Amino acid sequence: MPNKGLNKLRILHIIDHIYPILGYQETFIAKAHSGTHETLVITSDRYAESIYDSNRHLLGKKIVGGGIFFEEGLNILRLPAKFNSDFLSMPWLIGLEKAVTIFKPDIIIVHGVVNLTSIRLAMLKSKLPNCKMIFDDHMTYNASREGWTGLVYKLFKTVFTPQFLKSANAFIAVTPETREFMHLTYGIPFERIKIIPLGIDSTIFRYDSKIRNRFRRNYGIEDGEVVFIYAGKIIPAKGVHLLVDAGLQVCQSHSKVRFMIVGGEKNSYSDALRKKIFDRGMNDYFIFVDAVANRELSKYYCAADAGVWPLQCSISMLEATACGLPTIISDRCGAVERVASGNGLLYKEYNVNDLAKKIIYLLDEEKRKEMSEKATAFVKTFDWSDLAARFLQT
Repeated sequence: MPNKGLNKLRILHIIDHIYPILGYQETFIAKAHSGTHETLVITSDRYAESIYDSNRHLLGKKIVGGGIFFEEGLNILRLPAKFNSDFLSMPWLIGLEKAVTIFKPDIIIVHGVVNLTSIRLAMLKSKLPNCKMIFDDHMTYNASREGWTGLVYKLFKTVFTPQFLKSANAFIAVTPETREFMHLTYGIPFERIKIIPLGIDSTIFRYDSKIRNRFRRNYGIEDGEVVFIYAGKIIPAKGVHLLVDAGLQVCQSHSKVRFMIVGGEKNSYSDALRKKIFDRGMNDYFIFVDAVANRELSKYYCAADAGVWPLQCSISMLEATACGLPTIISDRCGAVERVASGNGLLYKEYNVNDLAKKIIYLLDEEKRKEMSEKATAFVKTFDWSDLAARFLQT
């Protein structure tokens, strides 16, 4: 089908798993493109175990089924998957090549590089000579797995990178560290990798005093209490235990502090965190909230005073920043530039004492106010509509 307008493109986003209700970059970029272009997302008919387990109350069935769906403003073609490993989350999408060629895209944006789907797309490029193909990646050293997966990266670099270099019109990294990781680990020339950061939806993530007051009342948060929030998966890799340990330390000497942890928590790890808090008699200082839809997260950020992400970088950092929250993040998270404007603090990764010190520092209202003003100024250039346009300019 030809383009319906001079500037209207047929854009295809391809990703192994997508979770529109939870947000994430691929959802927002695709939504921004669908506003002005004919846009389709191709993905698998199921959710990855690592995401599904803690969000099943939001996602419904793990295997959604194949076909066309309309979710959160997106047209999504879900293909049946075979040989899907929950450990590696690398499904084989049945009929992928056929679906791509039928759509006749002008631009294909493949989310992720080291996976079966991306390899298949790279090999398909020769049959789509007039189609621009873009590969984006989010990996950092902090988030990469150790052990035998290093062999997978070496195999990929030796066997598949040459094909990617022939097929790709552009490579996108979400942070400077991701760019370095793609260069050193995947073997992609540094100059071929462009940085387009993660962003925020400014229509959703903004400060609202009325919402703040209502939510604080709902959770019994008193005036003068300073709330530190974490939102995301409650798993060891995210370091929620570091926040709990630092929080317990702070609570011993500061009574006007609360810690809100938002995320799916039906696992032994979260049970151990709760038990530790209970055994220390500190239940009143911690608020656990089950995972909520991305569009609801801003309400919790408005109720809080600062954010803490102890290990891996997350889009939630930016969304909290857009609501005016100063943030504390790891000095090795892979996205330290997100607090480089004086809108947050770095702590020494895994150092609970240092994390506690940074939390105590932000108990000062004047310091938080100063950082809050810098936070809202910092995210003004991170709107998804602008970032989505940059993908089309590569």
